[in-house]
Amino acid sequence: MSRFASRPKRFAAFTSSLALAGAVLVGCGVAADDTSTTAAGSAVTVSSVASTTSDSDTAVTASSVASTTSDSDTAVTASSVASTTSDSDTAGSGDSASTTSASTSTTSATSTTSTTSTDTHYDDDDLTWEASEEIAVTLADGASSGDGVTVDGDTVTITSGGVYRISGTLSDGQLVVAAPDDETVVLILDGVSITNADGTAVAITSADEVTVYLEDGTTNVLADGSNYTVADDATPVAALASASDLTIAGSGTLDVTGNAGDGISTKDGLVIASGTVTVTAADDGIRGKDYVYVLDGTLSVTSGGDAVKSDNAEEEDRGWVRIDGGTLSIEAGDDGVHSERALDITGGTVTVTQSVEGIESQTITISGGTVEVTASDDGINATAINGVTGGTESDDGSLLTISGGTVTVNAGQDGIDSNGSVALTGGTITITSASGGGTGAVDANGQVTLTDATVTANGTQVTSADQLAMSHGGGR
Repeated sequence: MSRFASRPKRFAAFTSSLALAGAVLVGCGVAADDTSTTAAGSAVTVSSVASTTSDSDTAVTASSVASTTSDSDTAVTASSVASTTSDSDTAGSGDSASTTSASTSTTSATSTTSTTSTDTHYDDDDLTWEASEEIAVTLADGASSGDGVTVDGDTVTITSGGVYRISGTLSDGQLVVAAPDDETVVLILDGVSITNADGTAVAITSADEVTVYLEDGTTNVLADGSNYTVADDATPVAALASASDLTIAGSGTLDVTGNAGDGISTKDGLVIASGTVTVTAADDGIRGKDYVYVLDGTLSVTSGGDAVKSDNAEEEDRGWVRIDGGTLSIEAGDDGVHSERALDITGGTVTVTQSVEGIESQTITISGGTVEVTASDDGINATAINGVTGGTESDDGSLLTISGGTVTVNAGQDGIDSNGSVALTGGTITITSASGGGTGAVDANGQVTLTDATVTANGTQVTSADQLAMSHGGGR
């Protein structure tokens, strides 16, 4: 039996922090383990991925996926403490040598900090398979064909796990994945163009997980209709829509246009390992309900709503975004990068040229990379899932930490805003913001800590937290 027919889900270890009254998740980080290896030229090497090798010289490997590591690949722990203090509650590792003092944040309620392991569906050998496993599928208006698929007009459906090499064009059709829930599917897009005037271009209604692999040297185009609904909410409304865990990898190009709602959207987790991906969407550009994890790649997103988003607010270990590498260029009608619980940037380049709020989450940790944000409202905003309670100046326990990297913010309101606390413990930070009337470079309901970071606010070099603290953060 092919390993794609039935395979248990694998786990990649992440380090997260639970730091709110009632033990609410507020941070996620990658566990330290840089010893992972892959077969020569194969998949992404990440500090959290277990050591794997390929035994077969005939295996098809994702040689186009660059090895990706993070300068700060040990745990980045963000914690929120009660009004009593401890020696250190926020640590950034790797290139971030600084630590913040115990008084990084204060809350009116007792908070606890613990470490937990959060799983993703992705494993580096997801991008390795035997050439003999590939099943060729050709898309053509009125004449699609391929083993292991059913064809009904211009709807082509994959019903079992496997590796499918897909090529061709559907000018008004759909590719559907409806595999058993315990089977995995790889879709090798080898020069594919799918437009569906009445629905999603690619609908993944069931499978354990699906990898969309972009063949080297190819351009693949997906576009949905502008006015449709999905029966029984089987998938999100999106050009590339999935009810299962989804991975995007390869060195080819994927152009996605979401005319009705999202561009790429999954009800589970989303990992982007590599590839050149351009998304234009009426609503959210790239959405993984449980998580979005960017390892590498070149992403360009133009969205009417949030550009990159994870919005699971119900499960404590979900609703997070992590960016370890790659280049993200974002033009958003709402938030540039948004997650409900935690948002970590450890590397790569994130450029938000237009947004209402550039980066928003309950706990934000920037420990590396280059981040440039332009926002009409707050540039970087930390706020609890349900917003501020007890008045607009109450500390909601959220935490914004910058411990490394280069961060540039140009905001119409506050440059850095937290309804909890702010810890600037490393990196180079340049803020241009509004001033007066309750706005400023840094605005926090809790405590502001400045240690070792190089901060310039509205043209002035900042040397102490007293120059930054405003203590009237306001609502979400």
